[in-house]
Amino acid sequence: MQKEQKAILELANEVLIPEWQKEREFQKKLEDWAKGEHARPYRPRETNGEYDAIEQNSKVPLLGLIVRIFGQGLELIDYAPGDEKMKDDLWKIWMANQMPSRQKRLWKAAFTGGVGYALALPGDPLPQIKLYSAKNMIAVYQDPEYDEWPMYAAEGTPANSSEFHFRVFDDTKVHTLGMNAEGGNVKFITSEEHGAGVTPVVRFAGEVDTEGAAEGEVERLIPIQAAIDQAKFDLQMTQTFSSFKIRYATGMAAPDNEDDAERVKLILAQDRILLSENSESKFGTLDGTDLQGYIESGKASKQELATIAQVSPKAIVGAQANTANGAEAQAADEASTMRKLSDFETVFSPSIGQLNRLTGALAGIEGAGADYNGRCTWRDSEIRSLAQIADAVAKLADDRLAIPREALWEMLPGVTPDKVKAWKSYEGDAFSELLEGIGRGSGGAVERTEA
Repeated sequence: MQKEQKAILELANEVLIPEWQKEREFQKKLEDWAKGEHARPYRPRETNGEYDAIEQNSKVPLLGLIVRIFGQGLELIDYAPGDEKMKDDLWKIWMANQMPSRQKRLWKAAFTGGVGYALALPGDPLPQIKLYSAKNMIAVYQDPEYDEWPMYAAEGTPANSSEFHFRVFDDTKVHTLGMNAEGGNVKFITSEEHGAGVTPVVRFAGEVDTEGAAEGEVERLIPIQAAIDQAKFDLQMTQTFSSFKIRYATGMAAPDNEDDAERVKLILAQDRILLSENSESKFGTLDGTDLQGYIESGKASKQELATIAQVSPKAIVGAQANTANGAEAQAADEASTMRKLSDFETVFSPSIGQLNRLTGALAGIEGAGADYNGRCTWRDSEIRSLAQIADAVAKLADDRLAIPREALWEMLPGVTPDKVKAWKSYEGDAFSELLEGIGRGSGGAVERTEA
């Protein structure tokens, strides 16, 4: 036991804690950019309080909006394992962990920091699923591009204002360590077996390259977000100090005292007609700076952000007068977003299956741990008009295609697998059965009375 404790302490001190601290700092930066709490735009060295106020109001937190857009478009509504007999038990675990609503936190973590994690451990009466962002958990893989399960995973949780509990997971045990806020003074606390047979952590990464590095939506967009903030700051500075006309007068005698000087300033500021007894006096105005260039600069950066992020320009730039409306036009506008969401569904589906295999094995469901034939059903968030849907379903319902009518129900927007299952359980014409029941209750056939 002493040898095992020593090995875990060495692993934590030399590898896991330094890597966790490094990743935590990096993820905090990405989180700040997503929240709009990032670095301020460039400004001149010599400034005053008015500059500070303008700079503070110049941030346009669009990165957080992009994370929300993708999170809103992604929702798992059903999981069908390879063996249908396991479905109810696996879905019961998913529902018991409130994953229909909590899954959004997992997508947000993956979109913000590049990766999110789900930890599954035995529970009473069902396995428990805990979600983590990359700010609080790391996972170490022998081959990060290929391996399904990590060699080790670790997460840090504050125990109090100055100490952390640092848990290390391997394929057999959970090791709990204690350390200070700086990652020092590491102490061994306890070890417990988790019974999963693998390191019980599942990775959800939106984009992973051949080296196993994950990248989220925020990191690549930071330079464009900085350009948008700078354009907004420059616009507000110019609007505040240079956008108004300046009236001037030359050839007038200088005021003798401060009171006269203030009176002349007031006259220049308010009078519509300026008079001077000196024939050499001249009056005129200096035009204010045109703001259109600053506005166009900010709009161009927002267009660039929408293009790189693959979201609708309407969501970033705003509605424009010459933009077509209607379901078909909106669908075309969001086609790029739909393609990206489809990619996310493709890469997240195996992780959903991996998590269900893990929780199924922890719950003792026979065959769950080896079921690689599961299928995920995601909510269809694509924009379509009612006419398009009705036309498609009507054509597919053609008797010549021999498609069962019940199979077309899933194409209807908002119809979940549970609702389809409920519909299939109905027998006969419910309205006719209702009328028959009324007739039996009245002791005979229902009579119609014509007015």
